[in-house]
Amino acid sequence: MSQDALIAAVAQALRADPRNGPLWLHYADLLNTQGSTEPALAALRTAVEIAPVRDQALLKLLPMLRAAGQLSEALIRAESLLERNDTPQLRAELAAIHAARGSEAQSVPEAAPKSAPKAKEAANEPQRELNQVELAPDKSADADWASQFDWGDLRVTLADVAGLDDVKRQINLRILAPFKQPEIYSAFGRAGGGGLLLYGPPGCGKTFLARATAGELGARFVSVSIHDVLDKYFGESEKLVHGLFEHARRNKPTVLFFDEFDALASPRGSGEPQFFKSLVDQLLQEMDGVQSRNKDILLLAATNVPWNVDSAFRRPGRFDRVLFVTPPDEAARERLLAKSLAALPGGARIPVGPLVKRTQLYSGADLRSLCEHAAERALDRSLQSGKVHEVVAADFERSLGQVRSSVLEWMATARNYARYSNEGGQYDDLAAYLKQIKRW
Repeated sequence: MSQDALIAAVAQALRADPRNGPLWLHYADLLNTQGSTEPALAALRTAVEIAPVRDQALLKLLPMLRAAGQLSEALIRAESLLERNDTPQLRAELAAIHAARGSEAQSVPEAAPKSAPKAKEAANEPQRELNQVELAPDKSADADWASQFDWGDLRVTLADVAGLDDVKRQINLRILAPFKQPEIYSAFGRAGGGGLLLYGPPGCGKTFLARATAGELGARFVSVSIHDVLDKYFGESEKLVHGLFEHARRNKPTVLFFDEFDALASPRGSGEPQFFKSLVDQLLQEMDGVQSRNKDILLLAATNVPWNVDSAFRRPGRFDRVLFVTPPDEAARERLLAKSLAALPGGARIPVGPLVKRTQLYSGADLRSLCEHAAERALDRSLQSGKVHEVVAADFERSLGQVRSSVLEWMATARNYARYSNEGGQYDDLAAYLKQIKRW
């Protein structure tokens, strides 16, 4: 039997028995011998998820990752294995990984007795010169660390989102339906999972929309920003990103949400620090893992400046779905204002219609600010008289002259990108909206 025929036969056997760990290892060896590095890596990553062969698969995976230059993943997996299986072979591999990352000056610490506490002195040392590499203190439970960002199962649904009917329709078609009716999507060769990037002016409900998507799926919602994963220690930020994805994999279905995504996914350049490039590379690797191995994980991100997001994140299989979240339309403004007014003394008697007409291009946050500003006037009268005064229409009249739309400045910047940087059509929906509101 030829090598290709043997690989095809093993692949067919794995389709019939996908939990056969030894067969995955054999399959990876065959692929590696043939020179098919990426498929071999994918096979070993699958084997790592099968408990009986996990350590054996990792020992095969580590040198292949190092040879392929995927050093962040190699470091994370090596340190994780070292915690439960400290062997000379593994420590030698870990040293080779550090050397490949430019860490020759750092020696691999001697194995400590199992009962000895982990050293914490490094956490208190002053930061060294930028051209030196500093290894982080051990963090053995990165996935447990990630649980602090888990909001649990939310009861918020898309019905709670005011307006944005077209965006909700697209979310239902592209995101929700594959989860709710997988048999229909599988007939078209498609499955749930993948990534969705939400962009638009600040304060227009991108985070709330992500929460509602998780609620519709009955999924857990994990929200994180760049400040939560950045760490001064070399290699530690990559471990934290890996921990977030591992937490999502353990608790699927999960919506993993990255806020202010542009801060983490800005275009990579030659002047960027090496640690940040490694962090971005790690995130890209994890996103590819979500696409290929974890169909019950949905990746969402939000940004006010999509033009600052590296194009590598928008390729098919990553954030291939990009949706423009507009400011609330008239119906949405009426609903948002009515909800805010109902919470104020006398607010139910304030005519909502005139306020809706005069707040075009106000974000949801702007509308809340308007109501709070008007309420402060009634509150001031109440404090002076010692009794509760109702908010009146005159309070809103004065507040409308002081609380302006925060969206207008964003629109001016966005218009330039929609006009002059839209060769790939990524801002077509933004351009259509600007023309609709006569801001083009």
